[in-house]
Amino acid sequence: MKKQDLQIVHEAAALLTEDFRHAEQVCRLSLAIYDDLSLVHGCGKQTRRLLAAAALLHDIGWSVSNVSHHKCGMAFIAEDRTLPFSLRERILVALAVRYHRGPLPKQRHQLYCGLSKQDRRKVQLIAGIIRIADGLDRSHAGVVRSVHAKLSTGTLVISCTGSGRGSPEQRTAAKKADMLMKVFSAGIRICWKRCP
Repeated sequence: MKKQDLQIVHEAAALLTEDFRHAEQVCRLSLAIYDDLSLVHGCGKQTRRLLAAAALLHDIGWSVSNVSHHKCGMAFIAEDRTLPFSLRERILVALAVRYHRGPLPKQRHQLYCGLSKQDRRKVQLIAGIIRIADGLDRSHAGVVRSVHAKLSTGTLVISCTGSGRGSPEQRTAAKKADMLMKVFSAGIRICWKRCP
């Protein structure tokens, strides 16, 4: 996936996503977490672009169905050949959208199990980051202004600065941190600092 292809994804998400501001906020938070953890996960620009695409498209399933939007989003992306992805990239983005909510990947999930071990880890990394970023925008009100992530002594610390108390966002992000905790074999702590 090339950098200019993200513009196409951005435009598609803007047309098809019901709450595009939320999608942009999840994308912004996801990329900040990814960048802060770059030395830990060791993935590069290509995976970062896939993360951006999956974050922008994570709720695209709502345009298809009000039920199981994560699964509908996966099917939409996997089947839509007009999106500027190679087949492999389309599958990785589709699976990240599938796992941005709900249960973790299982052995019976054929599309996921058909991936290489390296690609399964990328899906878990991308989806795990999106899960946390999505939780940090639980209210869809963009209350988180900045986020920083650091892996320290077996704990993934996510530090947020935002408006209000941030309790719903903290709780939701902590609940959705299970996949990223698995990726890094770490616990999690979500810290909140209120903006002045």
